[in-house]
Amino acid sequence: ALVAIVFSPRARAQWGAGLMIISWASTEVPRYAFYVAALLTGDATKKTPFPLFWLRYSLFALLYPTGIVGEMTVFLAAASDPAFISVFTPFASFFYGKLLPVVYFFGSPFMVFNMAMNRKSAFKKRFAKPPPPPRGLEWPLDPKGQRSSTHVNKAIVAAAVGAASPEKADRINATKNWRFGYVRHLNALVDEQCQSPDAALAIAAAGLAKAYELFEFIAPDGSAASFDAAMAAPPGPDRLFTGFVQGTGPKRGANELRVPYKGETLAGDRLKAQVRRWVEYGTIEPSAGEAIVKCVDNPGYLDMSDRYFVLLGAGSAMGPFLVLMALGANVVAVDLDRPNIWKRLIGIAKESSGSLTFPMGVAPETCAREEEMYAHAGCNLFTQTPRIRDWLMQLYPGEKFTVGSYAYLDGALHVQVSLAMDAICRDLSEKRAGTSLAYLCTPTDLHLISKEAHEDAKVNFKSYSKRAFCTVLNLLSRGKMLRKNAKEPVTNKSGESFYVVNGISVAQGPNYALAKRMQHWRAIVARSKGCIVSSNIAPSTSTVSVVSNRTFAWAYDGMPYFKPFEIFAPETSNAVMSAILFYDLCDGASYGNPKNALSNPNLLFSHGSFHGGVWRCAYEVDSIGEASVLLYFSRVAKPYVIGVGALGAAVAAIYFGVTN
Repeated sequence: ALVAIVFSPRARAQWGAGLMIISWASTEVPRYAFYVAALLTGDATKKTPFPLFWLRYSLFALLYPTGIVGEMTVFLAAASDPAFISVFTPFASFFYGKLLPVVYFFGSPFMVFNMAMNRKSAFKKRFAKPPPPPRGLEWPLDPKGQRSSTHVNKAIVAAAVGAASPEKADRINATKNWRFGYVRHLNALVDEQCQSPDAALAIAAAGLAKAYELFEFIAPDGSAASFDAAMAAPPGPDRLFTGFVQGTGPKRGANELRVPYKGETLAGDRLKAQVRRWVEYGTIEPSAGEAIVKCVDNPGYLDMSDRYFVLLGAGSAMGPFLVLMALGANVVAVDLDRPNIWKRLIGIAKESSGSLTFPMGVAPETCAREEEMYAHAGCNLFTQTPRIRDWLMQLYPGEKFTVGSYAYLDGALHVQVSLAMDAICRDLSEKRAGTSLAYLCTPTDLHLISKEAHEDAKVNFKSYSKRAFCTVLNLLSRGKMLRKNAKEPVTNKSGESFYVVNGISVAQGPNYALAKRMQHWRAIVARSKGCIVSSNIAPSTSTVSVVSNRTFAWAYDGMPYFKPFEIFAPETSNAVMSAILFYDLCDGASYGNPKNALSNPNLLFSHGSFHGGVWRCAYEVDSIGEASVLLYFSRVAKPYVIGVGALGAAVAAIYFGVTN
């Protein structure tokens, strides 16, 4: 526009030039005044004078359209001005008279809508209520006074690795970009754990101890102590009350394992046949298949009437709540104090043959109506961790608890909730006789796997690397896409080889990895102390929270191209993972039972894995996402491509006279 103004007398003389200049000036003067105020006050969102803030984020509604109209008149006037064209070339007429108007026509709405979204976001931040003061389990303050997760995450991993290799710990502490550099250090951590059972346990214990040391627990009065000290403090006067619901639904006629799968409910021989197909295809490990078949052949494993399950995060989509209720189990549910959660859980319990016990903020007899009970049910794992632990310690004396950690939150909150659950699991497993622990591991992690799974991944890689689609993608991405899954084994000083699969997805971030790693650490430490631990890898599952992200949904649709991947529905995952849990609790041959020796504690996670194909796939799971999305869209576009091709062929036939 400025070039047109300078070199085109016609553009300068017409009315739109003045409109453009006035619009520009009226936009830029308040904007730069706003920037100066932001620099002086130190806060562009809340401390700048409101009139200036309002002008900065509101004038665009009038001045963007007037400025665009003014610029368009300048372009069109210059395009028809012989003086302007003589200075440049005839192409200037096309550029200013046709190309720029088209660009502005389609591009201007995006610019206006983008500014409208910026305005909405800025006003939301300016008038947002200040966050409540930190309470309960919190990340500690960093040197800048912020509760950032990065330095703590790195310190915990460094402390863990440092228990076996101070040199590697130093390298972790020296890492600049932890967000994208954490994976290689987690690989180093697993390598060190492979060196000996003592090293594996020392690393786990050191990592957990560092987490308890660094995290803070802030009391209601604002005083802070280390999480370790808070959990060791004597119980306070406040306590949780106990709610109870006994289901009145009919009991199952037989303890039969039923697995919903692709619109059917599989049981008996049909279920065993499907399990064999999963094993043969490589979607699950043989030990997982054996565990499920054992539950089919031993209906007594499904008799939950005398068992007590503590579910931390009872309402989780991946938890076993529905299965346990259907089998008549006694469930102690721990979840947030939100009425909608408890209305659902209590409603399910009433229609079942099981029982539901839950924490309450008031005595249940004070609740005259069900709505009052829903309102007072539940607790907060972050702010009431010691109270929840104390409540569970005195609940149902003499009964053996199985404590399952199923709560999940995004980002840094996932580490906090994992540590809160760990404190409860630690104290119950060490202080309450007969307690067992249950975890659901993610396939997107570092795991020790069998040699057979490793060899299967190599065979699949040899097959897929011959496919043009895979070869081209790998070359175009310079090796970032479709990376080989089978790595060289880790050999320790005793000459024992361990096969490792790297299923970590960098996009999930170091907090997700640390949260799951802490569960691994607690599992092997508790097992070493005589506790039965069921900790099995669950498959990739199409939960609502996952498929609501379109990119993940597209990738999930394309992943089955890579043998032996399969994405499972939540009801299938719940059923099969519950079956493996029951096997671990009931069958003495399970490796979750500490009486069965393991050459390395981390081999616990190589048994009973229902990984969905991650271990035996040709490529690392983190490297097939983009390819899977491309495969999804190629399948969606296929009928349209065929249709366009057929139409083109018909037109060509008519044009060349082939139809005559």
